[in-house]
Amino acid sequence: MICKAKKVIILGIDGLRPDMVNEWTMPNLTELGRKGTWSKNHKTVFPSETRGALTALVTGAHAETNGIFGNQFYIRDTDPNQIFTETTHDWYAADNRLKGQLVTATSLAKVLRDAEKKLAVITSSGPGALSALNWQGDKYGQIGFNVKHPQTSFPHDFAARAHRNLKIPAGGLSVDGPKTALKLFQKEVWPHHRPDVSILWFTEVDSATHLYGLGSPEHYDRMRLCDDVVGEFLSWHSLQPDRDEISIFVVSDHGHITISGLVSVAEELRKAGFAADSSFEDNATDLLLRPGRAAGIWMRRFDPVLLGDVLSFLTEQEWFGGAFTRAIEPGGPDGILANTLALELIGAGGPRAPDLCVNLAAGLSVSAAGIRGSAYYDAGDYDLRLGGGTHGGLHAAELSSVLATYGAGQAKGLITDAPSSITDIAPTVLSILGIPCPASMSGRILRELTDDRSILSEVTSKRIRSSGGIKPTVLSVSKLGDRMYLNEGGVEGTMSHDITTSGGVGAVQ
Repeated sequence: MICKAKKVIILGIDGLRPDMVNEWTMPNLTELGRKGTWSKNHKTVFPSETRGALTALVTGAHAETNGIFGNQFYIRDTDPNQIFTETTHDWYAADNRLKGQLVTATSLAKVLRDAEKKLAVITSSGPGALSALNWQGDKYGQIGFNVKHPQTSFPHDFAARAHRNLKIPAGGLSVDGPKTALKLFQKEVWPHHRPDVSILWFTEVDSATHLYGLGSPEHYDRMRLCDDVVGEFLSWHSLQPDRDEISIFVVSDHGHITISGLVSVAEELRKAGFAADSSFEDNATDLLLRPGRAAGIWMRRFDPVLLGDVLSFLTEQEWFGGAFTRAIEPGGPDGILANTLALELIGAGGPRAPDLCVNLAAGLSVSAAGIRGSAYYDAGDYDLRLGGGTHGGLHAAELSSVLATYGAGQAKGLITDAPSSITDIAPTVLSILGIPCPASMSGRILRELTDDRSILSEVTSKRIRSSGGIKPTVLSVSKLGDRMYLNEGGVEGTMSHDITTSGGVGAVQ
């Protein structure tokens, strides 16, 4: 149990890399980190993709428990197609397909409903973000509004009033999303509903990084835009009569690195003679491929010989950055194929796990603006190009995420080195409110944010290396007691080890 507050407000900035936060790029967030707490070793989940990370945030669990393996994935059932999470329709169509079992861990919307508490989620993101953060919130009597996609909002009476009073067009806003989201929270949500937990999620930094690249003028412009909203929020907070009862979290869901090479894993496999595609609709297809920084491969019928041949081919490619399969034995580090580590080590095991997951190669080359971190990327159907930003894999910069806290129950002027994860946020929020965590939440309560430094004596670090074969897969991890946190993963000899996450309290190195 940690110190109590009566209300918790989470500000989320999609795709914000903590080592890029400083007095020039984001002075308001920097000041918040100095006055409150700043976590230097905070990480997201694998795959480091938005909808998977947002589900992890509100369920306090990894993909192997909550069922959401990144932005798209395959589930072995009678449907030959992958599951997508980009739109609200994707979420509910998939839930219908899975008979109500799309998300397999308890989310904040239900936990708070059961505790007779209110959740409000306001976003300026894609429509799928609202579903991830407030899964089935309409069913549980919660509040959700997306200023860019208002048709997804609920409940109807609240959404109708917000449309009228803030003059939000029926088709949504294309600009000023974060400022409108904050205004909606200030004018409509807080005065009328006083939610116990509020989440405001802004996507603009992520979108600009994808399109224009790390360190581009557009990227810095969106960072300052979101920082202005942080400043406006803090000014509003300072005027609230109950400000001493409000705990504030500022978070991100992942970092970014620069696309230095493009590859279609499915196409390369087809060229090598393997029957690979993005769906099992064609009866001749043996391998289903999920694109991204972490290419997932599912087999129509499990064949260890064929899978071994696939891995041998992939290992020979310059874009190979490590491989993972199911654990050969429960709790063990090795995967079922030589030269692979267990998916369970990175929180991606379970019945929905791919038969083989390949982390594409990453490196230390820099963006046009001099920002470190680059990688190969399988874009799939997304129109992302060389020099743009990407995420989803195991590079230190894309795993690195922001966590800063301020207000009720939080320490003042604390910089912590303790490893933490986005899965730890929901358990910490529930502890602040005095609500028990459901059994599916595997994250821990971040008691170090209350000045409890004793936890640092429990922190150790190590490297885990696959056995057999060439190009061994390596993970760098931190351990806090029996909990393990990812630092970075890749092929031996390519690990960076030098992405700093000390932003918010000092300049980028």
